[in-house]
Amino acid sequence: MTNADIYIQKFKELESAVKDTFGLNDWDSITNFLSKKEEYRHYREEIKYCQEVRNLLQHKQKIDNEYPIQPTEEMIAFLEKTINSVKNRKKCEEIMVPVSRLFYKRTSDVLRDTLQRMKEIPSGHVPVLDEKGRVTGVFTAVSLLNIMADRKGEPIEKEYSFAAAEKYIALDSHDSEVYRFIKKSLYVDELKDIFEQTYSGGKRLSMAFVTVNGKPDGVLLGTISPWDVLGKEDK
Repeated sequence: MTNADIYIQKFKELESAVKDTFGLNDWDSITNFLSKKEEYRHYREEIKYCQEVRNLLQHKQKIDNEYPIQPTEEMIAFLEKTINSVKNRKKCEEIMVPVSRLFYKRTSDVLRDTLQRMKEIPSGHVPVLDEKGRVTGVFTAVSLLNIMADRKGEPIEKEYSFAAAEKYIALDSHDSEVYRFIKKSLYVDELKDIFEQTYSGGKRLSMAFVTVNGKPDGVLLGTISPWDVLGKEDK
């Protein structure tokens, strides 16, 4: 079997993997589809080139039963790498920051104990959980400013809890930011699309909360920020 035969076989495998994985129709072009996927942005030209080479090998007549060209080992390796990336898409549960490594607070915790620690949190978002581990809100610097504004300069009491700050930390109380619940089995590339669509809607999706079924009444398993998605995908 020549490299050309192997190449044609690998390209057929890639077509099958893309169509099965993403639910494409038989007549859909995998080259056009992959070129629009953000995670393949660095390989758009290579994928297009592979399609052109396949067309030449499969649709052009041979001379003396010989292919006009023989693809290199590197080209075959590229197809194999692309097939592997399509078949082994990462799920959100694989890249989330698990609760065990997450800085969060309970509704019964007092707010003042959190302020100093917030300086160390890159995202500046502190999930607040109830006694069952479900998300009830998010505390941010803006939440603090709103609390102080409504208190008209009155100091925050030592016993002031997150339960008392309910209206300031509620998920729908953040004007320019939104939060989403996603199921742990959601694919990372699908979450990336959600982040991008939310940005285009005029609001920033600051954090995704991972639960088993993707519903707000589920126990929090972990969180994913836009930076988590970008970092994992780039790797």
